[in-house]
Amino acid sequence: MSVPASSVLESQVERLLASLAGVVSVRAVAGADGRLEEIHVLSTAELHPKQVVRNVESALYAGLRLEVDRRIVSVAQVREADYAGSGADVADETGAAAAAAEVQERLVLARYDTRSHGVQEMHCRVVLRRGEQEFSGAGEGTNTTQGRAEAAARALFAALAASRGRDDLALEGATLLETLGRTFVLVSAHALAGRQTVPLTGAAALGRSPEEAAILASLQATNRWAELPS
Repeated sequence: MSVPASSVLESQVERLLASLAGVVSVRAVAGADGRLEEIHVLSTAELHPKQVVRNVESALYAGLRLEVDRRIVSVAQVREADYAGSGADVADETGAAAAAAEVQERLVLARYDTRSHGVQEMHCRVVLRRGEQEFSGAGEGTNTTQGRAEAAARALFAALAASRGRDDLALEGATLLETLGRTFVLVSAHALAGRQTVPLTGAAALGRSPEEAAILASLQATNRWAELPS
C-alpha cells in the first residue's frame, strides 16, 4: 500500500521539528496538494514563542528545503513543572533538594578556545563541566568560516562523548546557511537508541564567531539527549 505524499511530508516535518530545543511535540498538517497548511508546536517556556517560530523556519529550510509562511506556525507553551509532572503543589523539601542537585549536575559549557596552524588549519577545543568534573574534546578544520564551524562542532561532540563514556551521539555535519537575511550555522547529527537512529538538528545565528555559533547549534541539537543518564 502506498503512503500519500502529504503523510510522508507530515512525518518528516514532525520528526525534524521534534528534535529542536524546547519542543515537546509537533503536529504538522499538509493539504492534498502536498503543501504544509498548519504546524502546531507545543514547547516549554525556555524560548520565546517568536524564537520557536524562527527556529522552525530555519530548520525546515535547512533540513528539508521547505520555505513556510510563519503564519501557519502556532506555538503553545507549557510550564516546566507541568510538563515534567513534578507535582510542585505537593513537593516536599527532599524533592526540592533533589531537583536542585539535578540542576547542578547538568552538563554546561565551561569554555572553548581556538588556535590556527598556518593559514590552512584550525584547531578548536571545547570543555564541558558537570559539577566538579570537566570533559574536553578537540576538533580540526580548515581555516575558513565553514572549517572553523566544523572544527568547533567536532570538538563539542568529542567532549560529549567523553562526558558520556560512549559514542551514542554522532555529528553528521555543520554547514553555513543564508536565509531570512541572516547567516546561520546548522548542525545535523543523530543519536543511537538501541537499533533506532534518532535525527537531531540545531541552528544558531552566526554572531561573534563561527565557533560559538557551531557550539550553540550543537548544544541545541543535543540538549535533551545529552541529559539522559550515561
